[in-house]
Amino acid sequence: MWTRALLKDNAKYAMRGRFGKCLLASLAVDAIPFLYSLILTIAMFVIFLPLYFGVLQNPSYYETQRGTWELLAQINAIYSRFSTAQLINLALSVFVVLPLAVGSARFFVHNRFGHVDLNLVKTGFTANYGNTLGAMFTTRLFIALWSLLFTIPGIYKSYQYCMVPYLLSDNPSLSGSRAREISRMMTDGEKGRIFVLDLSFLGWFLLGALTLGIGSLFVNVYYRATMAELYVCLRGNALQRGYVTPAELNLAPPAPHLR
Repeated sequence: MWTRALLKDNAKYAMRGRFGKCLLASLAVDAIPFLYSLILTIAMFVIFLPLYFGVLQNPSYYETQRGTWELLAQINAIYSRFSTAQLINLALSVFVVLPLAVGSARFFVHNRFGHVDLNLVKTGFTANYGNTLGAMFTTRLFIALWSLLFTIPGIYKSYQYCMVPYLLSDNPSLSGSRAREISRMMTDGEKGRIFVLDLSFLGWFLLGALTLGIGSLFVNVYYRATMAELYVCLRGNALQRGYVTPAELNLAPPAPHLR
């Protein structure tokens, strides 16, 4: 059995004296989305402010037909720039951020046991990159498709599959379907409690948002360390119940080959 207080206390203990490395491991996942949002915000101000002040200075100009076509042309140019930026962000999110999420999960799980090595963050690329990418992408795709139906099914599936990155961090060769199956069993009866665990971080994330999102980068370190604690607990339960074997998660040496 686990409690929010126990997981958070263990997370704080795991980060003690190692917060700098934990922050770097967390930033590896957050850096690209954060920088994209920051650049997009700055770009909006740089592009739209001159247009806005131009209308204020000469409102009648944009009432003419010529002005209307010019305005539409400017808006279309802006849209094209943002579309290109969105495509680049999508490519980075799929091919870079998803493997980094698995590597970061591996770091925080190992950090929990005192093995602190930032090179673990790179294992999403160096250990069966193709399978890791495919498993993570299909999992996120399933969640997105469920979210298209209604919000609640998407949230439900996101909690059902929340352990997939951690399972792949233990065994990068685990198929996406098997990882989702194990995650479903691990979170069976636990999704409501995990949701409440997430809610307990809401105040911290709101405070982080007040600092233009910079504070949230630090909160994410605490959150990821807590989720690693949760995974270790649920993993232990899954092993006890026979949902998965130690060898399947690379927690035990493979059985000797008998001739």
